[in-house]
Amino acid sequence: MTAPPPPMPAHWHCYRWTGERRTYDDESARRPPHLVVQDISPQEWRQIAAASPAFMASEVPPLEVPHWLLRPARMIKATFEAPDKASAWYRDQVSDLSPSFLTDHDKDSTRQSEWFAAADDRLSWGGDVVGGWYLRGTGFASVQVVACTANRIRPAIPCPMR
Repeated sequence: MTAPPPPMPAHWHCYRWTGERRTYDDESARRPPHLVVQDISPQEWRQIAAASPAFMASEVPPLEVPHWLLRPARMIKATFEAPDKASAWYRDQVSDLSPSFLTDHDKDSTRQSEWFAAADDRLSWGGDVVGGWYLRGTGFASVQVVACTANRIRPAIPCPMR
């Protein structure tokens, strides 16, 4: 007997960060203060997040994608209930950043089409989408679309908008 598939998320929150590579490489502000290997209650997630003001204040992408949901709602760039709308936002962000990508390989339109198809697929079954690119100079950009209510990896993390 197979288990039914998990329900689709109620919505997706979208995040974009552009900054210096060395800021991105500093993992201290990218992780909450406690390593959590099992699921815990929403209240415990709130306590963990509150115990780390540096993590909560940082706009640098967290090490674990669902940990975006622990951060303040002001960091959300957009929210969509429909996966195709979230995918369109992702495409728009990547297309906007593309001229600044460091490598021609990442600028290649065929490669980008593959990313967009993968994003469409992942969002269609309730997953998250993550992209990160080195930019000209010393920059780095991250575009992430994170399923919320509930995230498949961390279903007990509460929505930052509630």
